[in-house]
Amino acid sequence: MSRKFFHRAGSIVMALALMLGGGCSSGEEVTGPPSPPPPGPVTASEWVDAVDWDQSTVVDVDMVESGAALSYAPNVLSFEAGKPYVLRINNPASNASKHYFSPEGLESFYQAIATRKIQTAEAEYKAPYFDAVELKIGGSLEIFFVPVLGGTYDIICTIAGHEAAGMTATATITGGEGNELDLEVAPDFDVALTTDARRSGSHDVWSTAVETTISMEETQTTYGYVPPDIDLSRDVGHKLTLDNPTGNAAKHYYTAAAFYKTVVLRKADDDQAEIKAPYLKAVELLLEGSTTLFIVPTVDGVYDVLCTIPGHAELGMTGTITVGGI
Repeated sequence: MSRKFFHRAGSIVMALALMLGGGCSSGEEVTGPPSPPPPGPVTASEWVDAVDWDQSTVVDVDMVESGAALSYAPNVLSFEAGKPYVLRINNPASNASKHYFSPEGLESFYQAIATRKIQTAEAEYKAPYFDAVELKIGGSLEIFFVPVLGGTYDIICTIAGHEAAGMTATATITGGEGNELDLEVAPDFDVALTTDARRSGSHDVWSTAVETTISMEETQTTYGYVPPDIDLSRDVGHKLTLDNPTGNAAKHYYTAAAFYKTVVLRKADDDQAEIKAPYLKAVELLLEGSTTLFIVPTVDGVYDVLCTIPGHAELGMTGTITVGGI
């Protein structure tokens, strides 16, 4: 091969470099700035949607009573940021007491994770984040979540004397450098509701609480809430029981997002556990499931309720909650 060929080939390469790189007197190839990487998940919803839940790692934690000694088993938990997990917490029927699985300190484990839902045998609960869960004797629940913010977080049972008796744990999230987490708390949510004294079971409002039951009804051609429309009094304690009775063939939601943001939520209480959160986003009743919401409405208005499972609202599963003064 002749030198002339090499010279011409080099000229062609240089010409291409000049055209593509905008010219360079030094003869070096010029490249533009690297393209920024695609943005990673930020909101809790994005983190939840980014993983394959079929690949979830299941972690079991048992609440152990041994004489006067209490513990979680295991009491050292480790999770890898960005991976899906199901944390199954069990309080065996042989135990004598209820127990909490609660965060301790200002940095809360529950606010370092993107939670898809908490599920018991009765219902599924959705919230921007959860404050604590209490397992009843023989109770069990599952927390579906993606760990996001790296760190080590303390867990305790907040029932008097239980922490001192040994019921403590640590939950470490490894990795997570540079991760962000927006828990998607509604911008119009009044954060003062999270410290309202009526969240305590000892408040006088609960001694006169009004009890209301809403049942999910199915026929061959319709779905519905019974009753579909309810009236609640502002600043009064209410125990609102949601029931999906025996004989029904489908799960059903009781979704009242605008209403849930305006109530003092003491807890959601079913036969497995008590669930505490700043507010609920939705509650789904499983087959034969039942749960009671301990709430104090605070804002007058008429709020829409519906089942968000496709087709259920169209079959009639809608209603209203009207809140008014005493």
